[in-house]
Amino acid sequence: MTIPLEQWSINISIIKNSLLWFQLLITSLLSSSFILFLLIGLNLFEQQWEDIPASFMVALTISGGLFTALSLVALIMFRHGIPTLYVLKDKHIEQHTLSGGGATKTVGLLGILGIFSGNNAAYTATGASLLARSREQIAVEWKDVVSLDVFPKNKEIYINNEWHTTMQVVCPVESFEPIVQFIRDKTIHKIEKKQASKNKETPFAFKVMLSFLSLIFGLFLLPRLPIHYVGIFSIASTVFALFSLWSSGLKQRILAAILSLLPIIGCTLAFIMGEVTMQQSGAIYALLIELFLLGFFQFLGLGIVFKYIK
Repeated sequence: MTIPLEQWSINISIIKNSLLWFQLLITSLLSSSFILFLLIGLNLFEQQWEDIPASFMVALTISGGLFTALSLVALIMFRHGIPTLYVLKDKHIEQHTLSGGGATKTVGLLGILGIFSGNNAAYTATGASLLARSREQIAVEWKDVVSLDVFPKNKEIYINNEWHTTMQVVCPVESFEPIVQFIRDKTIHKIEKKQASKNKETPFAFKVMLSFLSLIFGLFLLPRLPIHYVGIFSIASTVFALFSLWSSGLKQRILAAILSLLPIIGCTLAFIMGEVTMQQSGAIYALLIELFLLGFFQFLGLGIVFKYIK
């Protein structure tokens, strides 16, 4: 197979880099979510339900401030763009950030984005390697590619694994089509094989995230809420969620089926026993959060039962 262009250098604009801005936004939202979890948890445990809207506003303000700060850093450090070198190999593609000084200075400020990498050996490729690694280089092996997104208008290719975009390839205008064809030829059979697999498991990182949310949401259901979902049901929901996520086969589906029934049984008993109260100030906010938490466990169970999550 002939390589269309073994390597090329290109200066990548920050302003027009939609992947960069999207990842900065997601980073800001996820970072502020930890503050939101803490504030909401305090509101629920201390029965200060009327403060729930204020907690959301605080988290949203923090998210906006963080996004603004990261955006300013990116614009200042890379206002002239990012000189980047791409190298095509028979088994992988390499991306080298050439602006060593500027990139290195931003590692501490933008390194938080690396948290979302699904590759243990690499940081997330933000835009065209805004995240400078210690070696200022990332590589993606063709065998690890799950899907490709091609954008002819911008002359860009997004290389994706099961979890996220691992590399953004920006091509010269005159060489875009040959490069796209080369990458497709290198990955098409691997992509088709992975997509055709009926036993494809849910990505490990996604299952870890669901496990973390199960623990947090189960904890949030422990205090007395408008619908009194008693403690034993809260603990059972968390336990069955964790076992369902990390089991397999028929056992996994049985545990998931029980998990999906627990919110229904718990709420039904609360209504029968008259353990539903809406008199306290802010009860409507607490009720909405409780329904969201219960819905999470129910849909998690159903997702596993119907094999959307494996």
